[in-house]
Amino acid sequence: MTHPQDSKIRGRAFAPGSSIFVTAELTATPDTIYLIDPDTNKLLSRVPRNDVRFDAPVGTGPRNVHFPDQWMFQTEDPQVSIILQEPLSSRLLRHFEIFSPRLGLVIAGAIGAIFMVWKWGLPVLVALAVWMTPDSMTRQIDASTLASLDLIMAKDSKLSLDQRANQQKLMQQLLPHVDLPGRDIVLKFRSVPGAGPNAMALPGGTLILTDELVTQFGDDPDLIAGVLAHEIGHVAENHSLKQLYHSLSIYLLIALVAGDVGPILDSIALEGQTVINLSFSRRHELDADSYALHLIDQAGFSNTGLQRFFEAIKSYDGNSDWRSSHPLSRDRIRNIEEFNQRLAQ
Repeated sequence: MTHPQDSKIRGRAFAPGSSIFVTAELTATPDTIYLIDPDTNKLLSRVPRNDVRFDAPVGTGPRNVHFPDQWMFQTEDPQVSIILQEPLSSRLLRHFEIFSPRLGLVIAGAIGAIFMVWKWGLPVLVALAVWMTPDSMTRQIDASTLASLDLIMAKDSKLSLDQRANQQKLMQQLLPHVDLPGRDIVLKFRSVPGAGPNAMALPGGTLILTDELVTQFGDDPDLIAGVLAHEIGHVAENHSLKQLYHSLSIYLLIALVAGDVGPILDSIALEGQTVINLSFSRRHELDADSYALHLIDQAGFSNTGLQRFFEAIKSYDGNSDWRSSHPLSRDRIRNIEEFNQRLAQ
């Protein structure tokens, strides 16, 4: 028996309902597809060209051609998609699924582009996200963060009313020299076991002083004023929000590209513990120091108080966790001395 010999593809054929295959040859004419056993020249199937069906291409794997009478032809010959006139879109998809040096270059280029966006574009995107964050949202972040702090690590302050009033008075001396439209600086007191003499600034303007800071240094108004000015500096420079968005950089990139940071802001506002776990970078700490030096000078306090504070916490410089996010105290003291020299000129 002879058959038209237009185009041939070698492979194997599976009979209907069987997993056993035989060597087969697919022959195509302009109108008809023939499936033939080349060893016996037996015709296995004959169908109109348009009645065969391809499986979706998967990388470099074999192609399966399904006949309406349940025969299946399988081949590794890539020419089958051309001979059977597979749609161009499917052929292109299969071409790009096959790994090649060019694909490797494309992947490397994509990774490089992502790195450049993260390295140089992310600061711009973070600044944009900070600008897009409404003051009402930062106040909500403060409220949820304070609630989380009280739940997991803080206790009610044991300071006397006089002690609290004295610190509030110091802050009131600083505030006339602070310009933060839309944000009110509010001072809170908490007992935080294990935190030592410490303070914390939240994005919306809430400042927290630990009882140990007040009991240990409360009789040194210049020192407390310096610490308060430093924390106000974090608020003024939006350090909390910048660190927060930087830590969520991937989500931020996606949200800004999509044009909607609302869901991310909602999650941040509800998950107060996120802010508690952040630590400012060394650059942020030095920027807040610089802000504090100018603020306490304008308010009439001596910056020697801030210097005494850094002298007192030198022991923390030996802790690796502290060192990772804070400049060494001796470097911060040197910055104060250099600031005084510039004032004297």
